[in-house]
Amino acid sequence: MKKAIELTEQASTKGIQVQISGRIDGKEIARVEWIREGRVPLQTIRAKIDYCSYAVRTIYGVLGIKIWIFVDKE
Repeated sequence: MKKAIELTEQASTKGIQVQISGRIDGKEIARVEWIREGRVPLQTIRAKIDYCSYAVRTIYGVLGIKIWIFVDKE
């Protein structure tokens, strides 16, 4: 997660939020972890936010990954 945030800091973004849910590290109980850098105004309609979600299959089950990137309007 931290590597993805470091890569987007080099680009012209105002903020990023990454969320991973599922059996993280093969634990018995699923959980949700997220990390945010900068601003990610999810309630603002006019904000230019790129969103991506992806399901990753592991030997323990499925992990859900969601990424929000707040891009400057310019």
